[in-house]
Amino acid sequence: MKPKQEYSVKLDLFEGPLDLLLYLVTRAEVAIADIPVAAIAKQYLDYLDLIRELNIEIASEYLSMAATLTRLKAREVLGVEDDEVLEGAEDEIYTRQQLIEKLLEYKKYKEAAGSLRTYESERYGSFPRGKAEEVEVQDDEQQVSLGSVGIFDLISAFKRIVERAGREEQGQHSITPDTVKLDDRIERVLGVLQDQDEVPFEALFEDDMRRIVLVVTFMAILELVKMRKIAFRQEEVFGRIFVRSCIDLSD
Repeated sequence: MKPKQEYSVKLDLFEGPLDLLLYLVTRAEVAIADIPVAAIAKQYLDYLDLIRELNIEIASEYLSMAATLTRLKAREVLGVEDDEVLEGAEDEIYTRQQLIEKLLEYKKYKEAAGSLRTYESERYGSFPRGKAEEVEVQDDEQQVSLGSVGIFDLISAFKRIVERAGREEQGQHSITPDTVKLDDRIERVLGVLQDQDEVPFEALFEDDMRRIVLVVTFMAILELVKMRKIAFRQEEVFGRIFVRSCIDLSD
């Protein structure tokens, strides 16, 4: 059963469909030039299905990329050559090679932007000898950051929990009413973190593995991120995620 619309969460955590594709390709440990279109397309659509179930608003470009991947997958199945390109806008992706080129270009600019942000942070507060410069501090109140853990890392971890719960529920029947309140799950998450420095991400879900509860708990986690009350740590790329509270109990 899907959660009701009142559980909808809107966060400015998603950058774009190319970010998701890069994440999937990197996690698959394949070079961009060797993209397995069929496999990546399936994973991409699985992620979109999960995001929809979480009632997270999906930008139109995500759906457009889904259609593009489906078309490329069909071309591979039908054996259509890359030089057989349909007429359309120049920025459209009609072939596997065009997708590869788009991803390589995007990765290049993304890495360049990351280098500039690192340089900016290193230079912040440093001034040349002479007249002091005025520094304009950006207001980050409206921005939400996950730190070194990306939103797709969180979704991947949650996806594994949902899949495990699905395997455990096979053959089981429950008549327990699916009544779950977002506020209750927020209190539950904060309660788990209250007396511990940090806990594994999956520990926040272990009290109730019903699918509706898992979904609302994940929404509660996103709300706590939005309120800047929790933070994440990852020991290695694509590794296990740990969660800690950012609430200062001494205040």
